[in-house]
Amino acid sequence: MKNMKNFESFTLPIASIEDLSSFYSCDECNAIWKEFNYNASSCKFCDSLEIEELSIDEYYELIKDGLDDQDEIEYLDEERLKHKQQFISLTNLKNNNTDVN
Repeated sequence: MKNMKNFESFTLPIASIEDLSSFYSCDECNAIWKEFNYNASSCKFCDSLEIEELSIDEYYELIKDGLDDQDEIEYLDEERLKHKQQFISLTNLKNNNTDVN
């Protein structure tokens, strides 16, 4: 017992997947997509430079507008909640296009 060390409180360098994702729409091909830990400069599908960065709420509203089935909408909501609650360590995160540290 005398060899145990006590540590003061500290902050872990973690973030949710949702916080590290960027959301986009393309004006040319009407694509909607998200990128994890990457800042896009052109459309992922048609390479157009006419892309717009979306807020997370705008992204999910546009996706929901394209869905007809209530089960698909519920699945989308579950996935969003999972990404909001799933945390990853920032110390192990690497990407050539984004500096997260």
